[in-house]
Amino acid sequence: MHYTFLRKTIAPVALRRVTVEGLENVPLHGPYLVAGNHQSYTDAVQVALPLVMHRDHKAWFLTTEHVWRMFSRFGGRRVLTWLGMIPVLGSNKAEALAPALQVLRDGGVIGIFPEGRRNKPSINPDWERVLLKGKTGAVRLALSVGCPIVPVGIVAPKGFTALQAIVNFLRHDQPAIVRFGKPLMFEKSDPSTFTHETLTSETVRLMRAIAELSGKEYRY
Repeated sequence: MHYTFLRKTIAPVALRRVTVEGLENVPLHGPYLVAGNHQSYTDAVQVALPLVMHRDHKAWFLTTEHVWRMFSRFGGRRVLTWLGMIPVLGSNKAEALAPALQVLRDGGVIGIFPEGRRNKPSINPDWERVLLKGKTGAVRLALSVGCPIVPVGIVAPKGFTALQAIVNFLRHDQPAIVRFGKPLMFEKSDPSTFTHETLTSETVRLMRAIAELSGKEYRY
C-alpha cells in the first residue's frame, strides 16, 4: 500500500522539524525492525515519517496497553490500524509478540522501543545521559524471522506528557534528530533454542548501538 496522503501532506510538514541522518542504512524492502531510544510521545512519529516519505514503508509500532487504549478512545480500532499501533497485551512473551511476528513474516516493518517505556526523571534520575535497561523483545522477533534490526538514535526535546511532546516538537528552536544506524543482522533460529545468554548479549549489542547513535550511555 502506498501512503500518498501522508507523503503529500503530514510527512513533509512534520519532517521540517526533524533532521534525518543515515537513511541509506534502512533496507529497501522488509522485513526488518527499527529500534530506538524512547523519551517522548512523538518518538514513533519521528521515526515513522522518514520511512513513509523516503522508503514508502509503513512501520507498525509496538505500544503499551495504556497508550493503545488512550488512542482507541479518540478514534477506535480503525484509527489505531491506520496509525500502525500494535498493543503489547499480557505477560506471556510469545503471545504478546505474535501480532508483530506476523507483520514481519508478511514482509512488513516493526518499530519498537527496547527500553519498554519512556525514559523520564521519575524512573531514571539520569535520563538525559543514560538509557534504561533494554528488553529482549526486538531480538526475539529478529531471531524468529531472521531479519535485521536497524538501530535508531533520537535526539529530541523531552515529551513526558502528550501536550509537552507536541509543544516541544513544534518549537522552532528545538528540532529533533533521528539517526538510522547500520543494520544488525540476525540468523533465523527456532524460538525453542533461545537462551537467556543469547537474548541478553544480543540485546546489549543493540542497546549499545542505540546509545552511540543517541549520544547516551548504556550501563547494563
